[in-house]
Amino acid sequence: MRSHPEIFIDREEELHFLKSAIVSRKSLLISGLAGAGKTMLTLKALSEMPDTLRNNCLYVSGMKGLQDLLQQIVHLLFDRDDAALRARLRREGVSAATFKRWLQAQPSTRLRGALYQAAAEGEYWLFLDHLPPLTHAASRVVKELVRMRNTPVYLLARGFTQPEIGHVTDIYWGPPHQLAIGALPGAAARELLEACIQRFGLSRLDLEDFRKEVLNFSDYLPGAIVKMCALAAEPRYQYGSQIKTKLIHIDYLMNGHRLNPDGSLVERHHV
Repeated sequence: MRSHPEIFIDREEELHFLKSAIVSRKSLLISGLAGAGKTMLTLKALSEMPDTLRNNCLYVSGMKGLQDLLQQIVHLLFDRDDAALRARLRREGVSAATFKRWLQAQPSTRLRGALYQAAAEGEYWLFLDHLPPLTHAASRVVKELVRMRNTPVYLLARGFTQPEIGHVTDIYWGPPHQLAIGALPGAAARELLEACIQRFGLSRLDLEDFRKEVLNFSDYLPGAIVKMCALAAEPRYQYGSQIKTKLIHIDYLMNGHRLNPDGSLVERHHV
């Protein structure tokens, strides 16, 4: 499980709501625009959970489809030495050396079976982040885990409407199961910006226009503020003491940057 980024401001109410849901094993739809801080909020909440609980949290970030999602979850169960999965692998003669090959060869039906058995016999929390809108098939897996296998699923959805979040409305059906994340208040956004300026070593640069432009471009969304400040620390976005804020904003919008646990940007390799 990854640690949370260092910068976290003005989400105490949302943090308390999420932590309470985790402790009570209540599934939750965490929705918000890109850059609203859903990932940071989740990682912060998990970092404050007891080790015994956090070690049973399965965190998946991104998927190419249902098959890929199932493979990622089953791989996490293998890493945690899940008893039900290990028993299945022993019966099939699968070792640590051959597990990845076995995993790639399994159809979705067998992967679902392995996941459902592990969920029924163990005690897990599943966090799904940076996913495309949930398909009908993927939502059926989530529904099975939540309703039949007593496994809470925390879905971090980009957006608020059904086309943006997919087929989840019959799973997270009301306010007790939904947490909408919006923009920060003005004072909190400015406080976060100043913290980011210090965190990413930007104080030596000319920041007069940068401060105004980042707040304007970010719409006070905390993830956008943090990621644009992280980009500003890169030499290619600097010209003498000036920061190319407009170019940063364009790159941020076009590339959908993510952050590592330490607040640095995830490297993207273009082909």
